[in-house]
Amino acid sequence: MNLTRIRTLLALAITATAVSAAVVDLATGRLWTAVHVPWTVPGALAIVAAAILMAAWPVRQYVKGKRRRVDPIRAATTLVFAKACALSGAVLAGVYLGIALVSATVLHSPLAWTRLWQALAAFAAAAILAVAGRAAEWFCRLPPEDSGPEDSAVQPA
Repeated sequence: MNLTRIRTLLALAITATAVSAAVVDLATGRLWTAVHVPWTVPGALAIVAAAILMAAWPVRQYVKGKRRRVDPIRAATTLVFAKACALSGAVLAGVYLGIALVSATVLHSPLAWTRLWQALAAFAAAAILAVAGRAAEWFCRLPPEDSGPEDSAVQPA
């Protein structure tokens, strides 16, 4: 499995920002309630970011030779979880940035300012999740194996 490209993460974030800003603008334009991001969202995203880094650290220690053994299933699961965190963090960062952009256009009350700060905090936490997922993917990289002629399946005659 290859590392998730930073270009891919940025494209996801930009697309999610545009879509969420359009949807939130349309929703608030039709006099529906404004989007409210709870304060628990940044905390939950930060906990997930810390969890993926903690899960990937033993794999990194094994790759560096500082640990004797790591369960291969756990290492593979950690890698998949890291990729999922990187991708979902990028999408969520875009969504929360879109909400913040729309919220910034209607700052007429203290409640509107609170909504803006909540969306910005969620954006920052989601961006941290994307970075933590990408870092955990990097922790799980294995060094390339040296394959000489004695390692190949077909020996030259």
